[in-house]
Order: sequence, then structure tokens, then C-alpha cells
Amino acid sequence: MKGSPPIKEVLQEIRGDHLSGATQLAERAAKFLLDYLKGWIEGKLLVEIRPLGRDLVTAQPAMAPMVNLVNQLFRATETLEDPLEIKRRGIAALEGFLDGLIKGTEKIREHALPLLKGKKVVVTHSYSSTVLGVLGHAKGIEVICSEARPLCEGLKTARELGEKGIKVRFMVDCAALSFVGECDLVMVGADSITPEGVVNKTGTYGLALAAKEGGVPFYVLSGREKFLPPLFSQALRIERKDSGEVTKETIPNMVVENFYFEFTPLRLISAVVTPDGMITGDQVREILEKMEISEELKGL
Repeated sequence: MKGSPPIKEVLQEIRGDHLSGATQLAERAAKFLLDYLKGWIEGKLLVEIRPLGRDLVTAQPAMAPMVNLVNQLFRATETLEDPLEIKRRGIAALEGFLDGLIKGTEKIREHALPLLKGKKVVVTHSYSSTVLGVLGHAKGIEVICSEARPLCEGLKTARELGEKGIKVRFMVDCAALSFVGECDLVMVGADSITPEGVVNKTGTYGLALAAKEGGVPFYVLSGREKFLPPLFSQALRIERKDSGEVTKETIPNMVVENFYFEFTPLRLISAVVTPDGMITGDQVREILEKMEISEELKGL
């Protein structure tokens, strides 16, 4: 195919990106697929696009937006055979997904900002462009950012908030737990929302427990693209990462465990703030039960 994007390079980049948020990665993948379809000239498009979509899903298996991106594309094209119609419907689906990300983020901000009215101290963890978009527009608050080991994405959050004029206290993960009881609320993002709980950066569960103990509201900000269909939720496994990111020292009888993500049970969450407003854990499960999956993705 003439003008074909560097598929292998893009897949490798997405697979190896451990710093970008789930939505950012899905947005990058959507734009890549959009360019791919717009640049298509000849060949069996259906044969080409399906393996590519499956590869994108397996590149970041813990991130729901990638699953929903590909699912939206497949559901729009799975009954089609005409390449030109596949191209047309596929482009419309991808543009709809990207438009939904922008509008969803704006609506979440509208629902989340009132939660910060009159509040003085907020705790957040790791990096979420959605959370950043809310905290960066808040007035008169102070944000406690935990570092989010081992890659310290929390430093990126602290830096961007500081540049926006927000007062920030940056501290190691365990230290942040001690300050939860003194704050007004905890606000984090999510990589996936499942019937069992929220998948987010390791350290989120501890903050949720501390918030529950201290009677502090714990909010998760999430677009609908983060809702992981039950079929994928059941198969979701948290991958072990490179131990060298934690320590390069070798000690007899020691195993280094490095997991980027963990589950935080829905029972510990005050509400999930979505583009449609705040919802409870039971409402999360109702939404997930109604999600439909492309036949093409069911075999993954």
C-alpha cells in the first residue's frame, strides 16, 4: 500500500510507552489508524485492518481505551466487504472516537470542578490528563502529588500543575498516605474501569484505603472509553514489568516485583465522575453489562 505508515514502529512505540496515560495512547492509536485508512489506495483493506487492530489491543492489554477504540472500529465495519465502504465507515468511527475524547474530557471537567469548590487540599496520584485538566482550572487549592514509583509520573503532574500556577507538594508514595486524612478529597484517573474495580497506577489502592479510613471522598475521573467490556475484564492480567526499574542490585533469595497497575475495589470509591455525571459502583456494573463486543475481538 502506497504511503503506508510505519506500522511496526508505531506498534513498538505504543507497546514501549509506559509514561503516557491510557487516553493519550488511545488518541495516538486512533490518529494512526485514521491516517492509515485515509492513505489506503488498494489491497484487501479488511484483511489489513483487522490484524492491525488486534495488535494495538495486545500492545497495551491493561488499557481499556485501546480496546474500545478498536472495538468501535470493528463494530462499524465487521459486516462490510466493500473496501471503499469499510474505509468510509472506519474513518467516521475513528473521527467519532476522537471527538468523543475531546467532548468527554470537557464534560468531566464541568462535573468535577464543583467538587473542588471551597476545598483547600487535594491529593492525586500518578499522571492523568483528565485530572490535570480539572486541577489546573481550580482556584486557590493546594495539590499533594505522590511520585508514583517506579517511573515517577507524579513528577510530570507536579511540574505541569506548578506551571499553571497551582501550589504543589510533591512527596514519595508512602508519605502521601499520611496526608490523606488532612486533605479535603482524593482525585485520580483510571486506565480501566471493570466490574471488580478501577485499574490505575500502583499506589491508588493504598490512597483509597487511607481515604476510607479518614472519611475523605475518593473520586475517579473517567471517560466512557475507560470502561472495559466484561469479556476483557475477565481476562485482564496485570503484567509484571522490568525489575531493573526498581533496583539493579542482585541479592540472594530476593525477587523484585514491579507492577505498574493494580485494582482498587469499587466499594472504596465515592463516585466515578464521567461525562454523564457522577455514578456509583452499581451503576458502573450496569453500564459494563450492556457493552457489546465485536465478534472479531472475542477471540483475543
